[in-house]
Order: sequence, then structure tokens, then C-alpha cells
Amino acid sequence: MNNLFFLNIDFTRVLFFFLIINTSCQIIDQPEIAPSFIKIEKIKFETINPNQGTSSEKISDAWIYINGNLEGAYELPATIPLHYQGINELSIYPGIKRNGISADRKRYPFYNSYDTTMNLIADSIIVLQPKTNYEEDLYFWIEDFEDQQHKFENHNTSQAELNIIDFPNTDLFEGNAGVISMDSSQLYCELRTNELDFNLFPKNLNIPAYIELNYANNFPFTIGILHKDQSITAYFKQALITLVPTYENEISWNKTYLFIPDATNFFSSATEFDLYISITNFNNENNIKVLLDNFKVIYRQ
Repeated sequence: MNNLFFLNIDFTRVLFFFLIINTSCQIIDQPEIAPSFIKIEKIKFETINPNQGTSSEKISDAWIYINGNLEGAYELPATIPLHYQGINELSIYPGIKRNGISADRKRYPFYNSYDTTMNLIADSIIVLQPKTNYEEDLYFWIEDFEDQQHKFENHNTSQAELNIIDFPNTDLFEGNAGVISMDSSQLYCELRTNELDFNLFPKNLNIPAYIELNYANNFPFTIGILHKDQSITAYFKQALITLVPTYENEISWNKTYLFIPDATNFFSSATEFDLYISITNFNNENNIKVLLDNFKVIYRQ
């Protein structure tokens, strides 16, 4: 009787062991479903009316959504694996490096998404050429330096001015450009805007407002926010960013997207805002040159 009892226990253990092994093998042996792929070289951007200015862009990333779910953000160009098959809804949102910082990658809120329905097939690559443009109902302030009278004013402390270089100078990005030139006798330059619409800059980090700018510089320059409230008559300055040189000898252009609320959010009581550009020639250097083009301020109306 006791031997039979122990035999039953041993048989149960052996049976349980084989069941575990068999189940584990079935789990391990299940073939993995191969992903499907989409390939994106770049996202093409176009303006749809002259009031939006240049079609210059620096879209660095694609934010991928499948059926409304975020699959990831990918630096372009990219071949992107998707663990979906069959008919699915795909949305691609253009992404940027906010303030030019690689660690601060964001969906650009003013570019529309590229939306499509596609049949995803396992272990196959679909090449896409997505396009985007600006959202509707955006406010644009643009200085593209195509007119001889630009929108920046010299501050009374400035020892240098902004001038306009006419096309077809080979140093230009597209059309005319603004230029600030300084030598060792000029220690400081400051330019300011005077725009009532800038008083509507958002003061909340969750509400976007951006400066877009093409620039080429062999010396650092600062872009910042001017702010004041009803109790004061003079503006105070808050730096937004100092842009490092893009070149030493041969002129090289860059584009950046600057997030205005990074500065304005500190001043919840401010009633007036404007922008400034400044250069401080600490070491009395010669041949300082800062080129500007396609200066845009954009926010939602």
C-alpha cells in the first residue's frame, strides 16, 4: 500500500515534469512574426501661400503613429520596423531639435501630419515620401530682408547696425539677407523689434510659440526676450539662446527652431514683449560677421 502511494507520487511528478517541458518547447518553438518596414529619407515641407514665407526647414525626425498609437521617433533617414500586418492607419509627424539641442527632440506643433492608410506586409519595405505644410490659423511675423527697410531697430547702446546684402552675393542663403559686421572698435551691437502683436506671446510652457531662423555666423550672438509690465517704463532683457558659430572661414548656413516660452514663462505679469539680437565683442576681435535670413515668429492665433 505504501509502495503504491509513493509510486503514484513519482508518476505524478514525472508527468508534471514532461508537461512543463512540452509547454515550454511549444512557447520557445513558436516562430516570431517578422516585422514590416517603412523607409523614409526625408519629410518634404512646402508653404502654401506667400504669407508663410520660405519653405526652408530642418526636419530631423519622424514621429510614427499606427492607429493612433505612438510607435517611436526616428532620426531621418530611417528604415523603421513596425510589428503590424494588414491594413493600418499611419500618421507621420515632423520632428525637430528644439533650440538646436539633440537631446530635446520634439514634434513640431505647427507642421501638419502626413496621414495614410496602408497594407503592411511582413518582412517587406514600403518606401514613403511624406509631405507636410503649416497648420491653418497661425500667426506669422516674417523678416526675410527682401525690402531695404528691415523690421529691426538699433538700440541707443549699439555700436553696429544691421544692413542688407543684395542678391546675388554668393554668401546668401536665398534672396537677400541681413548682416551685422563688427571690428575691434565696436564692442556691442543690439537690435530690437517693436511689434504690438508680440505682446500676445504665451507665458505657458504648454502653449507653443517659435522663432524660425536661417543664420550663418563666425562669432556668437544672442537672441532674447524683452519684457515689461505696467509698473515699469523700460524693458528688461532675458536671453533665450546664444548661437555658436556655424563657420570659421567659409560661410555655412544653419536653421534653428527657438521655443519662445522658455523665456516668457518666467514673466507671468508681463504685459509687453519684444525680441532683441545682441553681440558682445569681449576681446575686441575683427571681422565679426552674423548673417540672418527668414526670421519668422509663429504662434497660434
